[in-house]
Amino acid sequence: MPASNMKKVYRFIEPKDELSILVNEKANLLFEKLQQVDVQQSQLDEFGKYYLSNHHLSKRLYFSLESSAAIIYASVKMSGKPVGELNFTDYGAGLGTLFLLAGMMGFKKVFYNDHFASWEANARVLCRDLDIEMTDYIVGDIDELLAYAKETALQYDIIASRNVVEHIYDLPAFYSKLYHSGIAPLFYSTTTANYHNPLMLLKHRLLHKKLEKIQFRQQRQEKLQRVVPGINDKDLEALTELVRGRAFTDFDNAVYAWQQKQAITPVRWLGSNTCDCENGVWAEHIIPRSAYKEIIEGAGYRMEYSAGFWDTHYRYAVFNWTTAVLNRLAGLLGKKGYMITPFVNVIASKP
Repeated sequence: MPASNMKKVYRFIEPKDELSILVNEKANLLFEKLQQVDVQQSQLDEFGKYYLSNHHLSKRLYFSLESSAAIIYASVKMSGKPVGELNFTDYGAGLGTLFLLAGMMGFKKVFYNDHFASWEANARVLCRDLDIEMTDYIVGDIDELLAYAKETALQYDIIASRNVVEHIYDLPAFYSKLYHSGIAPLFYSTTTANYHNPLMLLKHRLLHKKLEKIQFRQQRQEKLQRVVPGINDKDLEALTELVRGRAFTDFDNAVYAWQQKQAITPVRWLGSNTCDCENGVWAEHIIPRSAYKEIIEGAGYRMEYSAGFWDTHYRYAVFNWTTAVLNRLAGLLGKKGYMITPFVNVIASKP
């Protein structure tokens, strides 16, 4: 075959065994499919077009697929079962590449999940355009996910997510519900909210402060002025800070305690975190390994916390050289490699 007709095979994951070879083969096929997508002519909504174009189909497509390949490979290996015997769920999938790659892997069942119905509608369009089939689409958070499983007598062998776990409003409740459901033996998540990398910590703290300044502080003040009519400026300032990071009944209970002149229990691991006080959306925990360990093992799971890796497919060679060196250093640091990687793996598995 002439060299000009040969397709280039990319290495999204090191092909070291049968599973990794399969993952890499499907990642290459998905890479080819995604490069042929005409986003602007698709039936995605305007935000879907913007998000897919700027977050996954642009300069970061290779890294997105590389990350999804790593999640699928590692989670399947941890399960100890063949792909064809496993149900795989992408929790908080959005329009990433994880559910798409999973849909091509030959899993027994693959489920798409997201909090917002608009994301689910866009995911259906994208799967149709790419000829990738999901077993089903589940809209909602953990309660809806578990309710679906109960109604359909389903076992979630692997639940995985990429850059989602940090946004879960109540992490202890989340892991507790998963564990006690008895149908979620493995939750494999990755997050760029890496507390132990000083640069990632600074990045997230600055983002939190920006969001607090331009949106969430004012939102809380406006709500407080409605629920506590006549509150003076000094008390408003103090209470606005006391309810930072709270939503749902947590917000209401804190206001009630303040009105009754009772002590308000501080939000654990709050840090610089902030969120929408109505629905908890955009909470973004940046917490240390020890906090994840306390939360996950407190729920009953075993916790593993490990280093991710840097993208080595930037446009400029100097960036790729630098990130390759950082990946090598992370490897030399062993279990402490997460101190210099941009993301970490946070894994909860049944003992």
